[in-house]
Amino acid sequence: MATIMVVEDADLVRDTLTRLLRREGFATIGAHDGREALAALEHEHPDVILLDVNMPDMDGIEMLEALHSRPEWQSVPVVMLTGRSDTHTIRRAMQLGAKAFLVKAAFSVAEMLESVKSYAGQRPA
Repeated sequence: MATIMVVEDADLVRDTLTRLLRREGFATIGAHDGREALAALEHEHPDVILLDVNMPDMDGIEMLEALHSRPEWQSVPVVMLTGRSDTHTIRRAMQLGAKAFLVKAAFSVAEMLESVKSYAGQRPA
């Protein structure tokens, strides 16, 4: 069973995503922001990280920078799931190793699950 880390400061969004992922058979780890997620990565090993950009304390881009700087974390696929859709943010996220960039206002649950499944090594349903 693949494990997905959901890094999202909005409790409702994080809880909804974790419920959807669990229903699809994934184990989940939740984190409120990048700092909390990095602390969890010291002892957790997710197969994919779903990462918001706009978060308090440490945002998603700062977390990507931290992931990019640590060889043991560079191979973890990151799917950005955010309300930001500006070119600069997308470009920076992709430079730092994000595999996909889904805009909250425009993505479907099926699209999110397909991305997670593909990077977790599972075939989409």
